[in-house]
Amino acid sequence: MVANLPDRPSPDEIHDLRVATRRIQMMRGLLLRGLRKSEKSKNFDFALKSILKATSQLRDMDTLMGSLESHRRSATADLLVNLENQRSDAATRAKLATGVLREILASEPDPSGLSGKRLSRRLRKRVRKHSKAAASLLNAVLDDESKVEELHSLRKEVKKMRYLIELADRAPARLSSLAKWQDSLGAVRDLDVAITHLEGAHGDSGQGSILELRRARHSNYLKLVRDYRAHRKLAPGVGRLPSVDAP
Repeated sequence: MVANLPDRPSPDEIHDLRVATRRIQMMRGLLLRGLRKSEKSKNFDFALKSILKATSQLRDMDTLMGSLESHRRSATADLLVNLENQRSDAATRAKLATGVLREILASEPDPSGLSGKRLSRRLRKRVRKHSKAAASLLNAVLDDESKVEELHSLRKEVKKMRYLIELADRAPARLSSLAKWQDSLGAVRDLDVAITHLEGAHGDSGQGSILELRRARHSNYLKLVRDYRAHRKLAPGVGRLPSVDAP
């Protein structure tokens, strides 16, 4: 995907690139320490992290612009033009940065030597780890919608669980429900990004727009809580996973 990244990548292309990168990271995290510590492997992992860093601002701009598009009264024409210019600059920087990484990414280290049985154990261990982290965040998030950073951390833990579960050779049927809950978390997070930006850009002069976004945020938060309660058996716990084959 990096090799084919256009000069002006679309929001979907950036999103897909970042998701693919994170999934590769999660897969590589299951490898034995010895396999991950070779020089070639460390260079490859560095390249993956660099892709996320290079596209981070661009993804934030896309998230912000997408939220404002859904609430047009919250965005002035000048603001949208300014954001589009910032996105164009961020796209140029991302293109240059990812181009430098192509040679490293073209030679992925050989992950052979890890049995499917051992990989399955490591997969379950990782899922339990992220499940436990999500559980520790849930109490704060479900009882207090002002916990912005905790909600963001919870979203990341749920996302990691989902990517790991997708590696199973027979993914649990409840995976789709976990994905929907992740989407609910994302809807709240996207509005948090937009509100934070408007507060910094406009201060008191943008209170009307910020209030509109806060109403939308509250509505999405309530949906998040309903989704969790409807699928409380799915999040954060994911139950027993089937075995997986080695990559």
